[in-house]
Amino acid sequence: MKKFMASIILLSSITLTSSAFAATQSWSDFVKNLRHDAIAEGIKPQLFDRLFQHIRPKKRILNLDRRQPEKRLTYLKYRNTRGDNYRIHLGRKRYQRYNQLLTQIGNDYGVSPCVIVSLWGIESSYGNFMGHHPVINALATLAYDSRRSSFFRKELLYALHILNEGHIDPKDFKGEWAGGSGQPQFLPSSWHNYAVDHNGDGKKDIWRTKADVFASIANYLSQHGWQQGGLKNIQVELPEHFDKSLVSLKITKPVKEWKAMGVRLTHPSASLNPNTPASLIDPYGGPAYLVFNNFKVIMKYNRSTFYAGTVSYMADKICRR
Repeated sequence: MKKFMASIILLSSITLTSSAFAATQSWSDFVKNLRHDAIAEGIKPQLFDRLFQHIRPKKRILNLDRRQPEKRLTYLKYRNTRGDNYRIHLGRKRYQRYNQLLTQIGNDYGVSPCVIVSLWGIESSYGNFMGHHPVINALATLAYDSRRSSFFRKELLYALHILNEGHIDPKDFKGEWAGGSGQPQFLPSSWHNYAVDHNGDGKKDIWRTKADVFASIANYLSQHGWQQGGLKNIQVELPEHFDKSLVSLKITKPVKEWKAMGVRLTHPSASLNPNTPASLIDPYGGPAYLVFNNFKVIMKYNRSTFYAGTVSYMADKICRR
């Protein structure tokens, strides 16, 4: 029994030592191990060495990662802040300027050009604000930090492949603090899985080439199940004493069943098929909505009903629906 207990203590000690090492691993050891894995994946050694020559963990990135959530907003406050009239006005101008290209890409992927423009506007203000943090440094900082190191290490390796393949110059590879970059604000893994070289120049340029930007957003939505001509959401009113346990994205019922329970459409649509599957949401501060497949696809981009609702709202306003 004593030998058994001694073994348990020894194993616990090894586990604790390993965890402590993961938390206190030196930066030089982290870079050395990362270099080994990157070269094994085909990253050019000279590129890696040049990139990491002057990189060090940045406290500002860690502070941003650990910052307290902002004060809770109502849905309408969130929507009216991020989808304000000026951004909608700019969206209409951009939609007109790139109408031919957007229409072509929308047809190619079966995705609404209005939603493409709306996402583009919300993510980077139509390419005007793509972030100023060097992506490799930001991701390396987060990968070195033990809190979510595994996730960000994978993103870092994807980011190295972007540079290794020459899709963007390292000095221009900047984005937001968590590694999203380009006009669609893709994480490197999203770039790898969904970015498109629409103009055929050999680069998936989501930073400067509008054709690649629009096609990449469209491809992302298409690959996540966008239904051409499908609905996003419809505002509704709930009856008094409605069972709030039914307010959930996990619960799906045909529209006719929601209506039978007293859910009333505030703007009835003659084209709405009563058999269309829908979920009911009631975001903080209201109003309530029936949401459909395409709304949930937008949430693949950002897992927030506030975000998906704002994208949907802006898309309709940009195209004057």
